[in-house]
Amino acid sequence: MQVFPNARHGHCVWHLSQNVKVRVKTEKEEAAANFIACAHVYTQFEFTREYARFRRRFPNVGPYLDRWAPVENWAMCYFEGDRYNIDTSNACESLNSTFERARKYFLLPLLDAIIEKISEWFNKHRKESVKYSETRGLVPVVENEIHSLCPIAKTMPVTELNSFERQYSVIGEGGMSYSVDLLRKTCSCRRFDVDKYPCVHAIAAARNFVGTEWILDGLEMEDLTSHYYHMNTWILAYHRTIYPVPHSSVWIIPDEIRQLIFLPPDTTTKPGRNQETRFPSTGERRRKRTNNKFQPGINNNAWLQPEESAS
Repeated sequence: MQVFPNARHGHCVWHLSQNVKVRVKTEKEEAAANFIACAHVYTQFEFTREYARFRRRFPNVGPYLDRWAPVENWAMCYFEGDRYNIDTSNACESLNSTFERARKYFLLPLLDAIIEKISEWFNKHRKESVKYSETRGLVPVVENEIHSLCPIAKTMPVTELNSFERQYSVIGEGGMSYSVDLLRKTCSCRRFDVDKYPCVHAIAAARNFVGTEWILDGLEMEDLTSHYYHMNTWILAYHRTIYPVPHSSVWIIPDEIRQLIFLPPDTTTKPGRNQETRFPSTGERRRKRTNNKFQPGINNNAWLQPEESAS
């Protein structure tokens, strides 16, 4: 908290779901799926309803979650920080898999392997981000998601509440009414608030906003999306060069550092071979990979342009 004051602790939802499976005798897959569904609920009202239903159906799970997993650490609607769409430890698992062989090396060769691989990734993504910088405004995963929502948003009725404040009421699926504030980038469904890019209701409101006659400035999807999803931010994330560490023969080490004596930690070694692989989590299996590449022919900002009236 001292180094990263805005950071908040969150549990991996997938691993929790596997622990939930152990505590039920039947319907194990249903229990895990229902738990993940509860974790992904955006509003506290809906979470209270769905979580109560989940605990009634699987009563043995409640005491475990109450003791080891407070809701603010895994439920999206109660999480205090900005978690975006990251609710698993997949990034760490991917690194563990990538460096599975290198983890057996001594310290310096291990560092060399890590630097080499990260440098390779930086160079690859640097080229990819620059390639699309002039034609794309948002990163692939967000641009593809918005593109899938635009046809749905086009069919939703919108009521203008306050054009100067950019506030609208949108009728969503099932006849539910949602309040959208484009200036503050919020929606009562809370997807806009949590994910930091426009939900389907916000897209519908934005289409209504650009159709207002007195609007002088245009509006694009990038204006409604967190800058962390912008292509320029993606480019900046990889713009630096990561250089390999020179050979130890050319290191310049100050005398006061050379005089230091470092002793190995005072630990006892267990008999037998060292553990080389991590212990698998309960019920662990690989998840399907998602398509995070740019799809051809997408122009999300075209959905915000006023439609030409038929002559």
